[in-house]
Amino acid sequence: MEFPFDINALFPEQIAVLDQNLAAGLKSVGRGDPQALIARVIDELGKASAKAQQLPAPITSAAKLQSNTHLLYLLKDGELNG
Repeated sequence: MEFPFDINALFPEQIAVLDQNLAAGLKSVGRGDPQALIARVIDELGKASAKAQQLPAPITSAAKLQSNTHLLYLLKDGELNG
């Protein structure tokens, strides 16, 4: 997936572990609130996953992650930005 902001600044490690705080390093990524950008990534990944599995709605979302104590493991390709 591609995003119009620097994923590598948002997620400095190849594997990010996110909890209800939506914090993975929280470096400055230019314009925008880092937590809002992380929420956007989670929501877009959830939508893409639902589409790939032909589900009627996403199961993974930032709002759901923030409302409980689950963990989300995110693997990124460090060679690409998005």
